[in-house]
Amino acid sequence: MYAGRIVVVGVREDYSFGGYRVSSRSFPGRVAQVMDGSVFILPKNARDMLKNPYIAYPCIRTGRDFAVVSNGSHTDVIFDKMVEGYPPRDAIATALLSMDYEKDEYSTPRIAGVVLRDEVYLGFVGRYRLRVEKFTEGSHHVATYGVTDFREIEIHGENAMDIAREMYRLEYEHPICSAGVTVGDRVEIARYNP
Repeated sequence: MYAGRIVVVGVREDYSFGGYRVSSRSFPGRVAQVMDGSVFILPKNARDMLKNPYIAYPCIRTGRDFAVVSNGSHTDVIFDKMVEGYPPRDAIATALLSMDYEKDEYSTPRIAGVVLRDEVYLGFVGRYRLRVEKFTEGSHHVATYGVTDFREIEIHGENAMDIAREMYRLEYEHPICSAGVTVGDRVEIARYNP
């Protein structure tokens, strides 16, 4: 099944985690890059930005004790709201409601997660609905296509790199690159480009 972009969040005993994966049929020439405590999705060919402005964005941004994971420029908006002191639910809902789904030919939903040490949040906005939910146990995911409801998922990685690799290997079609983040005693990020 093709799921498009995927966000995973989960809670463990000593830390929480988030994961992100780009799956793409239209723009496979992309990589994940780590810069300044963030992970960015970037095209290998900058000219691709002229064809679609939605293909380059930060997919993970980290604060001192939290991380934001998402499929677009709303990563920055959610991050800024968290820094301003918004509760995670409100930060996600405000960003998703104001930016809405992507105005591309597929009306691509925006998906997002916030990872704190003991709790995680998932958000989704599509053409006809907005949803944000908090989780305090287990692992859950949402995608832009095919998995647009929040579903449980098994993620076994023990650190950010393990999670990034496991995200890439999820059984959805057309994987391109992935990233992972853990929030515990410290915040750790990783990216995976096969």
